[in-house]
Amino acid sequence: MYSEEKDKENASPDLSMEENTPKVIGYYKRQAWAVKVFDKIDQDNIVEDGKDVVLASSIIQSSNDLFFPAFIRINTKENGKVAGAYLIIEEDDSFQLLPLERALEELQLDELVPFKYRTLEKIEGDEYQVNWPEFS
Repeated sequence: MYSEEKDKENASPDLSMEENTPKVIGYYKRQAWAVKVFDKIDQDNIVEDGKDVVLASSIIQSSNDLFFPAFIRINTKENGKVAGAYLIIEEDDSFQLLPLERALEELQLDELVPFKYRTLEKIEGDEYQVNWPEFS
């Protein structure tokens, strides 16, 4: 037990930061793997998230052609304008949402932007996803 305590004392700050860094789900080379993540999440693909806003299960294609499952808030009153995006992180055998802004800032996921996205289901009145079901 003494050696374990000693190891913790001598642990580098970088190592302890890595342990506390959230594990972002993604970095897939194929979008099908990102889609499979939603099979593990018990939620409809489109959920009302306030007045005139829906939370849609989506796939983000990063600037370096990697895929991430995400939830995107879409404003239906503004013809499908994106009102927010959330990456999925794994924490203690459960999934949590991490706002995209925080991910870019804290985890330095610069390879994510600029990104394309597509929702898993078509959203009525969404004029921003002109290529649906392809990425826009």
